[in-house]
Amino acid sequence: MKLRHKLLGALAVPALLATGELFGAGAGAVAAPATKQDIAIYQAMATSFFCMAALDGVEFPKALGISASTYAQALKGRHDGKVSMLDNKTLSEKEMFAAAEQQVLLRAMQACPKAIPADVQAKVKEAIKKISDK
Repeated sequence: MKLRHKLLGALAVPALLATGELFGAGAGAVAAPATKQDIAIYQAMATSFFCMAALDGVEFPKALGISASTYAQALKGRHDGKVSMLDNKTLSEKEMFAAAEQQVLLRAMQACPKAIPADVQAKVKEAIKKISDK
């Protein structure tokens, strides 16, 4: 978890200084909440990063952490952590990381299951089953 926070902190300054491209809302601009389409793009990018890294030999926790950090940074930099699907709620850094990590992991289970250790897959499947049984 410390690595993820360091990554977000290290990326936050350049992202906030960006002129409105991928990671910044622009000087003086009010950040619009992330739309469903924005979230889908960030999920896809982070999942792709994870799969490429993990399948190229990067250790699972590190690949997941970097990918989730990338996703969370895009959400923070472009939208100040606000999400339209959550009634424009502003997520804390911890909430952004947790959501990003969870979403990347779930998508990666479909996209590149060989990149996810068997014990992690079993835990995720068990958690999904518990939720669906409710």
